[in-house]
Amino acid sequence: MTNITKKKAGSGDFAKAKQELVRLLSGDRSLSAYFVDELLTESEQIMLVKRFAAILMYKKGYSQYRVWNTLYISPSTAERIYDDFETGRYENLEKAINIKKSSGLLWLIEDIITAQVSPRARARLLKRAGL
Repeated sequence: MTNITKKKAGSGDFAKAKQELVRLLSGDRSLSAYFVDELLTESEQIMLVKRFAAILMYKKGYSQYRVWNTLYISPSTAERIYDDFETGRYENLEKAINIKKSSGLLWLIEDIITAQVSPRARARLLKRAGL
């Protein structure tokens, strides 16, 4: 669970800072990589990859059961992401997924989803992929 201070920054200040961060990250691939590698902890990176994978799986029509079973997330997390997916929360991300079909991450997730391997082999594959 993410912990943040209870003291709130002015919403306008936060919105401006967030916008500037997005602008910086979108303009420089190496900065994006540094952001992920150096600023996010390993567990935060894994969480983001799993969320993205779940969204991709829902986009492809997989069930909640298949999502939590494949990605080793809790059923309640799979349900929450599914509910957000169904209400259109990830609409822009879904559009970006269509644009970047050749992404290596998408291919890796596809391989994991469709792999018909033993649970032990799949666990090793997921661990190597950081999922």
